[in-house]
Amino acid sequence: MPMAKEEVAKYREILMDKREALMGQVESLVQDAQRSTEATETSKSPLDAVENASDTYEQDFAFIAMESEEVLLRKIENALRRIREGTFGECEECGDPIKPERLEALPFANLCVKCQVLEERGLRRNRDEDFAVLEDADAEEEV
Repeated sequence: MPMAKEEVAKYREILMDKREALMGQVESLVQDAQRSTEATETSKSPLDAVENASDTYEQDFAFIAMESEEVLLRKIENALRRIREGTFGECEECGDPIKPERLEALPFANLCVKCQVLEERGLRRNRDEDFAVLEDADAEEEV
């Protein structure tokens, strides 16, 4: 059963707000990393070695945070695409509806809880079918 238009509009608004906030965070992290890099490159005294190590740590942390935020942004963009396509709220794996409680917690969720658990365990159905196809191809090559 498709989700009501009002419900979809609510999730679209939530996703758009999250996307805007994340884009601001990523921009801030980029600026922090640039400032830290510039400070590291311009320091020359031996006492600056400790500061350089600290700056390098901050740069690494900023890059890791940026990667994490960018992954989340891709998930949000994927959810917005599903809204446009009319498939938002459906599990991409099994096609069952994703429970409203899950979407409230993770509006960018693309899998129902059951399929998410299977994916986390490395047991997603499509993946198993892919392996079966590969095994069949390997068996044919051996003959």
